[in-house]
Amino acid sequence: MKGKFIAVVVVAIFSVVLAGSAIAEEINAYMGTSPENNVKIVNFIKEKTGITVNQTFQSFGEIEARMKAEAPNFNADIIVGCGSPLAFMAKKNGWAVPYVSSAWNGVSDVFMDPQGAWYNIANFSFVLVGSKDRLAKAGYAMPKSWKDLLDPKWKGEIVMPSPLSSGTANMMRFAFLALYGDDAGWKYIADLDKNIHHYTRSGNAPTDLVGRGEFMLGLTSDENVKKRLDDGYPLIWTVPDEGTGYDGTFALILKGTKKQAAAQKVIDVLGTPEFSALMADIGYVTPRPAPNKLYGSTLPKYIKIDLGKAAEDRPKNNDIWKQKFRTDFK
Repeated sequence: MKGKFIAVVVVAIFSVVLAGSAIAEEINAYMGTSPENNVKIVNFIKEKTGITVNQTFQSFGEIEARMKAEAPNFNADIIVGCGSPLAFMAKKNGWAVPYVSSAWNGVSDVFMDPQGAWYNIANFSFVLVGSKDRLAKAGYAMPKSWKDLLDPKWKGEIVMPSPLSSGTANMMRFAFLALYGDDAGWKYIADLDKNIHHYTRSGNAPTDLVGRGEFMLGLTSDENVKKRLDDGYPLIWTVPDEGTGYDGTFALILKGTKKQAAAQKVIDVLGTPEFSALMADIGYVTPRPAPNKLYGSTLPKYIKIDLGKAAEDRPKNNDIWKQKFRTDFK
């Protein structure tokens, strides 16, 4: 009996240890892709690693603001989905824990920092979307050039995100500044502002607003366009002749985490071909080549951009924006 009692106790203790281990395989994450895509990523991580990711969704700009407010004591262990300005800032300020993952071997340096401070899980761009029904009713064609958006006929019929809250909108802004040069770029943005009905909080919001027929045109992230087309939204999309901007979707481990081992497992799984296939299926351009469901085999023409300069210029550009344009967003 005594031997059986000891065996039961040992099994009980072992069960408690296992339970504690399972609990330890949870991490908190700030995630800036769309809520539905966050769920896909979280489910993938859970399936491949067993780790539960407790995610808080905010736009890229909101995650950046939160990081600045919390530094150096962050309330998350990892970020999966932020823009280049925050990724570069986190490295510079020592907010990111360097981790060189062998799972990312062979990936272009566009997608990973050599010191392991950040990993770019996918590039995203912005496109022009149109309401098929409303354009047909008005007898209008989709614009072929970004400058076509300055036509007064579009006044009040265009929505786009605000660069004060959205990483996608920051990408739009630095793409236009890169395309036209600073002076002409700001003039273009000012002229476009005259036709903007309002600015949205999120880079994906214009896709839904135009898809529901509330507005004729939207400048939006390419992230959810394919999903909305599959859902049956009467959308048209295009990349105008001049091309589009791009930014990365960055992941990094946050300083102060007590879940570093779990965070490293997440970074590892984000570097796998299977994860690139998931992101390409959504419509992203991925670290490891995979068929892209939105663009097909021909990727969009890119405006030449220096992401380092764009990140460095963001505070200055935000100040200019606050002086010249609306600061409210919905």
